[in-house]
Amino acid sequence: MNDLLSHWDALLIATTFFALVLVEGLSGLFQNQKKHSRHWWIDFISLAQVALLIKPAIFLLASLGLGLLLTDYQNALTDMPFWLGFLLVFLPDDFTHYWYHRLAHENDWMWPWHRTHHSTPTYQTSIAFRENWAWFWFMPGIWWSAAMFYFGLVEQVVLSTAIIGLHNTLIHNGFTFDTKLYNRPIIGKLIKAFEHIIQTPSLHRGHHGLGRNGVPMGNYGQTLFIWDVIFGTAKFIGGKIPEKYGVIKGGEEPWYTQLWAPYGYRKTINPQTIAE
Repeated sequence: MNDLLSHWDALLIATTFFALVLVEGLSGLFQNQKKHSRHWWIDFISLAQVALLIKPAIFLLASLGLGLLLTDYQNALTDMPFWLGFLLVFLPDDFTHYWYHRLAHENDWMWPWHRTHHSTPTYQTSIAFRENWAWFWFMPGIWWSAAMFYFGLVEQVVLSTAIIGLHNTLIHNGFTFDTKLYNRPIIGKLIKAFEHIIQTPSLHRGHHGLGRNGVPMGNYGQTLFIWDVIFGTAKFIGGKIPEKYGVIKGGEEPWYTQLWAPYGYRKTINPQTIAE
């Protein structure tokens, strides 16, 4: 039963991911937002390595480690009410990701782990899981989910993973039809209120953006945007499209360096030069 539960979330995320990539392609989006083949390689190798190697390795190591240290506590939370268990899985994951993401942008030593996610000049679904290997390996949410899985919150971990992964896929889609909704009297107000709680495609486009309507030093939330609101990093752009995407300085690194090099970069986003 656990084996079955531990795979439906990945299937849902993968199906949505590839379906959106296909729709983007059929719609002509890739003709309007062309990118070099090396960027496609980075996108899909990143997805494969986290799904097939890094995440399974973390769950295995967490299980072995906790099995040695806390043998008597395996499945200790199995009888916890479902939704309380879900909150125990989801909220720490989302909260720690906000700070993990923010620190990566604010600290030179962490930036190389995350720079890969921003190095493409396009904004499309395929970049949703585009990261250096170290970003995933040290991601606190994955380790937390692995621990909660060991303690028996299997279904809650799967549901949390499905929600976070599906949401992450959707907010990276390359379509911009939502920009028109911000100007609608009623729908626009609802979206703007919704954005105070949940991360949206517009808010995240801003985070990836540079120049006008770019917010590279803000909008860090993973699924919940309320962390940005609470900690003062929320920048609402009202559905406007950023001038461009990418990293502002630093040049183009080889695809294999972007995927696997742990160090060697300097921080390339300077908020003082974004508007210049």
